[in-house]
Amino acid sequence: MPNASADSALDPTVLARRQAFGQRLRDLRTGAKRTQADVAAAAGLDRAFYVNVEGGKNNVSLDKVFALADALGVDVEELFTGLTR
Repeated sequence: MPNASADSALDPTVLARRQAFGQRLRDLRTGAKRTQADVAAAAGLDRAFYVNVEGGKNNVSLDKVFALADALGVDVEELFTGLTR
């Protein structure tokens, strides 16, 4: 897979994947009856950044993926359950 460029953010597939990941985060967070601010703080993220991750606008690093899983009290695999390629 080639290196992602700034233009890849405009790719509909990339956007769809970010939105699906964000929706999965939202589902896990609301299922746990937690606020965006609470999860963001527990993961060491700025709340506005976290809101944009849930909204499918921000990309997250691998380190942040693990921090989000820890903050939600789930295994990292759970963040990707139900997502497709």
